[in-house]
Amino acid sequence: MESSMYNNLRKLITVIDELRDIGLQKYINLPRICVVGTQSSGKSSVLESIVGIDFLPRGEGIVTRRPIEFRLIHIKEDNSDLKHWAVFEDDKSKKYTDFNEVRETINKLTDELAGINKGIIDDPIILNIYSTSCPDLSLIDLPGITRVPLKNSDQTDDIERLTREMAIRYVKDPRTIILAVLPANADMSTSDALQIARKVDPKGLRTIGVITKIDLMDRGVDASKMLMNDEITLRLGYTGVVNRSTADIKKGKSITESLKSELIFFQNHPIYKKLPPTLYGTASLTDKLTKVLLRHIKNILPDIKFEINEKIRLINEKLYELGTNVPLDANKKTQLLWSMITDYCEIFKNTLKGKYDKRLQVFIENNDILCGLKVRTIFNEFLDEYVGVNATSELTDYDIDDAICMHEGDSLPGFPSPDTFEFLILPHLKKIHGPVFNCLDKVSQTLEILSQKIATRILNRFPQLSEQVLELSQTILIREKENTRIILENFIEAETNYLFTNDASYLIEHGSIINSNDDESNDGTNQDYNSGTMHGRNKKMAPGLINSNHDIMSNSTNNITNINSSSGGGNMNNNSSNSNNMIQNKFYNNIMSEQEYITGKAAKFVSNAQKSVMNMWNSKDKKKTRYNAQFIQEIRRRLDCYFNIVLRNVRDSVPKMIGYFLIRKLQEKMQFELYSDLNSEQKLYELLNEPAHVVKEREILNKQLDILKKANHVLTKDPNITSINLDLFDANFEQDLMEFQKNLKNANKQMTSGHGHKQNLHNSAYVHSSTDTNTNLSTKRNQIQNRNVSPAVVNTTIIKQTSLTNQKMGSSNYMQHNHINGNKN
Repeated sequence: MESSMYNNLRKLITVIDELRDIGLQKYINLPRICVVGTQSSGKSSVLESIVGIDFLPRGEGIVTRRPIEFRLIHIKEDNSDLKHWAVFEDDKSKKYTDFNEVRETINKLTDELAGINKGIIDDPIILNIYSTSCPDLSLIDLPGITRVPLKNSDQTDDIERLTREMAIRYVKDPRTIILAVLPANADMSTSDALQIARKVDPKGLRTIGVITKIDLMDRGVDASKMLMNDEITLRLGYTGVVNRSTADIKKGKSITESLKSELIFFQNHPIYKKLPPTLYGTASLTDKLTKVLLRHIKNILPDIKFEINEKIRLINEKLYELGTNVPLDANKKTQLLWSMITDYCEIFKNTLKGKYDKRLQVFIENNDILCGLKVRTIFNEFLDEYVGVNATSELTDYDIDDAICMHEGDSLPGFPSPDTFEFLILPHLKKIHGPVFNCLDKVSQTLEILSQKIATRILNRFPQLSEQVLELSQTILIREKENTRIILENFIEAETNYLFTNDASYLIEHGSIINSNDDESNDGTNQDYNSGTMHGRNKKMAPGLINSNHDIMSNSTNNITNINSSSGGGNMNNNSSNSNNMIQNKFYNNIMSEQEYITGKAAKFVSNAQKSVMNMWNSKDKKKTRYNAQFIQEIRRRLDCYFNIVLRNVRDSVPKMIGYFLIRKLQEKMQFELYSDLNSEQKLYELLNEPAHVVKEREILNKQLDILKKANHVLTKDPNITSINLDLFDANFEQDLMEFQKNLKNANKQMTSGHGHKQNLHNSAYVHSSTDTNTNLSTKRNQIQNRNVSPAVVNTTIIKQTSLTNQKMGSSNYMQHNHINGNKN
């Protein structure tokens, strides 16, 4: 199982290294392990112990002045004498087998950029190390946090801020595992490494603590609480290590010997020997790093693949927008010009029509795609404020009555003139003029803005061409706008100055002088017309006069009829002529007397009427109209109805005219006129001249696209790379962590009996916090033999010693719960 796990790890590490080799880290963050800590905290010594080779620079003060990225590649042992070598990324042609030379090269590369006077620079050195003793890991050693600049050095007074910011830049990426190195002989609460880790990883989900210098702690003091995650909690816990001292290095003590001494130290220590072996030793640290990185890479690879594909899509869209390189041939330049003008005009049309065009997604923003909807909205809102509003709402009955009287002139009253209607309706029709041309201006402005945005985006690679196309487009737009304005002016003049309609509703409701709703019956119509109409009207004016006149005329008519009847149709006898003359004289005398009576009555009626009129006009309390309310209301209804008819015609016709004579004509003429004006050899040379920044941008994008395609190829070479089965490993690892938290509680009760109550509360709080943070803990409880042994970490002797130790401890999980309790008894 261990062999299978490390084979899977090698596959994943190889993929990440290949992605780094092709330069993907410039565009996408890749999984890595960053080592942070204060100056002289032992970071470099920890790294050398993990690698198993002595190769890093040493000295007083700050030694690591450039980030160093180590790519560790474990190789299988064979009969070859070559067990390990190194290759710098900047010069892959040279293979370093002497690691003293590697140390010198690191110093040389550091001095070249950071200077020889202890300067610090953020430009990493990339070193590939192949060895039979190193694990498959990728680590970055960062300059230590420095509080005070060295005297007579290139370090500035803000050296602490610079080193902190550099560390934060590297570890803030969620895909980075933090290896926080802190010395055991210093207060954990003041550790710079933990402070930085807590800032970017507040839950401690991707931070591994490494406690160094445990062997240098004061007598009577130990780091057991630190190792058991009892003081400052980290999700991945802490591991204690013992590095070589300065004296050991001077004596020439090797890494292998140092690892043996480290194991002996922990196993013979009265406190540490009671702890699980996974909490101490470089072998345990390397094993933990390997497994954490394996799980980390496996979980992140799908996200990396998705991000690569997304960037490829975005770059392709940008390259499509920039277009290909400008051809040198004149015919191809002409084709390019025609293609770009065609794209410009088609996108302009499709945007207005709301037609789907994938090019719109590349060149045009979402708000601009709605340009057609904006034009439609302008048309829909045109004269919307007059809909449902009566035109005569501001006119009183007196205004209408005065207008009728004004236009009667000296003609017979009761027959309103058409001039009255025109006088009353024209002021309201004139209100339409402003909104009509305002609508034209709004649509024209929308088209102008759209052409500007399309020209700027589609033709941005050719600024001069974009400027010329935009200028010509504006010229065509202005010309068609003026033509449309003339058409609209004529249309509005006709609508407002010539009153006519064939509207059926108007003709039915208002086409006759008497409203059909007021007709009670058609019976006796001729009689009313011959005798009743004027009689009825005059009756209202002078009922007494009309009645008298009617009686007299009726009597006179009857008398005359009787005379004619008695005369036999006009054949009178001579004998009766005298009597007839007498009768006629008497009749005419009666008529004269009746006429005198009527004249007197009429004079009296006129006098009374004059008094009534004077009283009406002199009245201060109430003003009366000459025409009755029913007649005025009919005029009002006709005015409102006709205004609504004109309003409907204008709201329908004006958008059609603007849409056809402006928008449609602009679309039809734009492409031909642009191409005709710009298609000349001299203009082609001037207009199709790309600026340098466009050429540079295309070059950068093509290079980036090439890297992303290579990265995508790396991930697709092995389709199953992202589905490597780590369930068993993850379950055991998570289960061990959970068991570790549970057993720490029991262990602390026995080891700190004097402070049992307080300690128990602290551990209980921690266990609860840890359980909440890690809800995906597995329920599998499979035990793994020799869990702390990695074939890629230590030599055969160390492996044997570790195996024997595990056998004595029952080869259980991390916590070794039974063993701890047994030792305590």
